[in-house]
Amino acid sequence: MLSKYTEQQRLEARRQSKRRYYERHKLDERLKSRGRWHKAHGATEATQELLLKLDHLWVNLGYSPGASQYAILKSQSLQLVCDADSEGWQAVRPRCEEMLVEVQGLLSEARELLASSLRVDGACTGYLLASSAAAVDAVQLHCDALEEGLTLMDDSTDKFFERLQHDQLVWQKVSR
Repeated sequence: MLSKYTEQQRLEARRQSKRRYYERHKLDERLKSRGRWHKAHGATEATQELLLKLDHLWVNLGYSPGASQYAILKSQSLQLVCDADSEGWQAVRPRCEEMLVEVQGLLSEARELLASSLRVDGACTGYLLASSAAAVDAVQLHCDALEEGLTLMDDSTDKFFERLQHDQLVWQKVSR
């Protein structure tokens, strides 16, 4: 019986699957560890819940430990240019618009989280408040970057790429 995949393709798919599982498991363990640390330092249940929401917000935005906002936005911008170059802007634009809608939803969540963090007291609330405010700023910058990308890419991919190369995009001026 003929196999649908070669042995090498099967092994590579297995390696990728294991790598994705490992990364997801490592992230889950980090989140649990952070929860235990906050609990050990006296954070109330409400504060712990808000801190967990904050962690999930960062993950949904595409952050992982050690990644800077500049690096993530640069990577997303380069991917946008590559996709537009290979598939055409008209094919990529709807995906970019969907991303903008998702990030706008995250911005709404971040603002709600900030408002909720103002209403809790106790241990770790200072950290929660500062981190929530930083999250609102970061998500707003992502929104601004996507809106700017849509506007510039509507004009031309070259115009967007030129601004990217010369550090003239809104996020490059702020996050560097």
